[in-house]
Amino acid sequence: MPFLKEQDKRTLQSRLKTDLKEDITIKLFTVRSAGLLIVPGRECPTCPQANELVNEVASLSPRIKVETYDFYSQAQAARDNGVDRVPCLVMSSASHKTSNMKLYGVPSGYEFVTLLEGIVALSRNVNPLQPLTRKALKKLDKPVHVQVFVTPT
Repeated sequence: MPFLKEQDKRTLQSRLKTDLKEDITIKLFTVRSAGLLIVPGRECPTCPQANELVNEVASLSPRIKVETYDFYSQAQAARDNGVDRVPCLVMSSASHKTSNMKLYGVPSGYEFVTLLEGIVALSRNVNPLQPLTRKALKKLDKPVHVQVFVTPT
């Protein structure tokens, strides 16, 4: 079942055509279905929805490519990308492979805007942070792990 309505698809397609300047790769880390076999501890009830949504968005622009990785059988790729749970999207632009954005879970509902804005920011190589925030971050002299949590409440 598609996530996006036809009118929304047309609107997004137009926006992506206008706003995307560089190609974007979305690495989707998921759990591939083993048919009826369920391995305890390796369930991912939201992985199919994440897969469907990301591929639906990618179908709207030739600038968005999706690479799908199985979290368990391609564990080295997951480690290389700092992925520790699924579903996870690791997004990067073609020319700035070191600048990437990571989203856990299914980016639907309120999180869909985060996905879309992240794709656009990476493609345009823009930093969406306020100047004051950027100035404060430049003062950091040690690596910092930043996590942003989004909830509807």
